[in-house]
Amino acid sequence: MNYFQPKPISNFNVTIDIPGSKSITNRALILSALSGKTVTLKNILLSDDTRYMIEALKVLGNKIELNEVDKTLKITGNKNLQYKDIELYIGNAGTAMRFLSSYLATGKGVATLYGNARMNERPIKDLVDSLTQLGVKVEYLNNFGYPPIKIISSGIHATSVNIDGSKSSQYISSILMAAPNFKNPIKIFFTGKVVSKPYIDMTLKMMKDFGADIVSYNDTIEVNPSEYNLKEYLIEGDMSSASYFLAMALIANSTVTLRNFFKRSIQGDSRFLDVLKEMGLNIIAFQDYSITVAGIPDYKGVQLSMNDIPDVAQTLAAVALFATTPTKVWDVENMRIKETDRISALKNEILKINGDFIEFKDGFIINPKPLKDYRGDFLETYDDHRMAMSLSLIGLKVPGIKILDPNCVSKTFPNFFEEFNKIYMED
Repeated sequence: MNYFQPKPISNFNVTIDIPGSKSITNRALILSALSGKTVTLKNILLSDDTRYMIEALKVLGNKIELNEVDKTLKITGNKNLQYKDIELYIGNAGTAMRFLSSYLATGKGVATLYGNARMNERPIKDLVDSLTQLGVKVEYLNNFGYPPIKIISSGIHATSVNIDGSKSSQYISSILMAAPNFKNPIKIFFTGKVVSKPYIDMTLKMMKDFGADIVSYNDTIEVNPSEYNLKEYLIEGDMSSASYFLAMALIANSTVTLRNFFKRSIQGDSRFLDVLKEMGLNIIAFQDYSITVAGIPDYKGVQLSMNDIPDVAQTLAAVALFATTPTKVWDVENMRIKETDRISALKNEILKINGDFIEFKDGFIINPKPLKDYRGDFLETYDDHRMAMSLSLIGLKVPGIKILDPNCVSKTFPNFFEEFNKIYMED
């Protein structure tokens, strides 16, 4: 049986290296491809999700040179996109599925996008509806509203589109990034309660850095035909990946230094630092590209909407188990359509260790118990990288925790457990 078994530990001092951001890497790859120019990307993340994107872009005629040692990638984009009866497999990479859909729509041809079994259970109807408004023909090849999909495109000439962002902000980001390559200026209207809005802000910031002509107001964005023309782009460290080690410091009352942690981050998940500060985490030092934090012996729970930062809700759940007061999280219903139904999965595993987890439609409550009441067990990860990484934190306090299928972290943080094990090697 393949599992990772963390051991209880406290009062350590460790330095951790955070990988490049998955969200920024895949956005930078799409923006570079759309530019039609040669762009050098530095500090890229090399993980399952980004490799699926890289391979798909190669099939679509983008020239890519990858230096895995230096974590740099040179891409010459294929802006005049033409393709014929191609198939692109993207595993369970949500960003690849969604971003490639709009990239394909800027060109001419027929292409099929498909993934693994879980990807075929993740909705894409809201994005497809918007692409259809834009004049792209999209066919569902299996179940209505879900991948796999066939895209039949002859370019986009529309001047307006509505996008429902209530399930995923990636639908909005997908069309936004492609919009400068549309034939006409386009107004993009948001409908529904948009989730994970900081990811849209990140997309807009990157588009502007690359040279897009954008005007934003209220729930509408106007994008004019323009040239992406950046030659070089530095990718930030991944703030979602950083969350586990920030949490580690608080849970284990220890000191953790994170390298590749950008002080002026464009990622919404950087706000998780403020959540942990509210609970009691101390910042010891904060440089441009690193941070040192320290925990405290006892810390309190929190109550908050995590609509803007749902990807770190599982991390908070692990922290909440050892707080002195309850934690309540709401506005995260979209957690249910991620790599797994993350709310139900958290409930299953936390109840397994005798935790107190109350599930409701868009969130959860965790009532902490005395440490002696928790028990070790094998914890399922549901082929979900964030389940594996967050649940491993429980083992910092509870003996006998065993994380099944730990290799699923390769989706975004392939060497996560190597970094985790540093806490057992430092003096």
